[in-house]
Amino acid sequence: MRPLHHPRRRCTDLDDLDDQGFTLVELLVVMVIIGVLAAIAVPVFLGQRQKAQETAVRSDLRNIAAQVHAKGLADGKYPSAQQLNDAGVVLKTSATVRATVVWTSATDFCLAGTSSGAGPDPTGLAQQVGVSTRIIVVSASRGATPVTTADRGCLAGLPASLPPGAELTVDKGHWTSAGFRNGMIS
Repeated sequence: MRPLHHPRRRCTDLDDLDDQGFTLVELLVVMVIIGVLAAIAVPVFLGQRQKAQETAVRSDLRNIAAQVHAKGLADGKYPSAQQLNDAGVVLKTSATVRATVVWTSATDFCLAGTSSGAGPDPTGLAQQVGVSTRIIVVSASRGATPVTTADRGCLAGLPASLPPGAELTVDKGHWTSAGFRNGMIS
């Protein structure tokens, strides 16, 4: 009777070692491919995260703008953040978003908001509202837009020139995820 399997034999020939594993070169090639894919994927992921943060700022600013607009219609003048809070309007932002009323007048207002993940401010205007990251603005006449060097939105001319009859209110409170806070955005 014959055995069902062959007994193990010694590996004495180099040709018998071909199926023993991967070579160092093969492992290095795989590592390089993984590195290239990671180098492509990580910036894309971070860019999507920044866009999500900016979307949260836009959404929160639209909600605050609706409250400022409603109070302005009722009182005949748009309120500052402090006046809105004193009127009992409770507003909160998303987790990383901060927003404020920059200036108000009888006919218009300017809201500014930012997020810690919104990316760097390319304009240098963020310091005027007390932040260091990219800012997005909303006014009664214009929707939420990021501030750029070419388009400052409702921050144009600040702090030297405000629209006629407008009051600078950037230092009169702001909103965070915890609610209203006194002082400038920091």
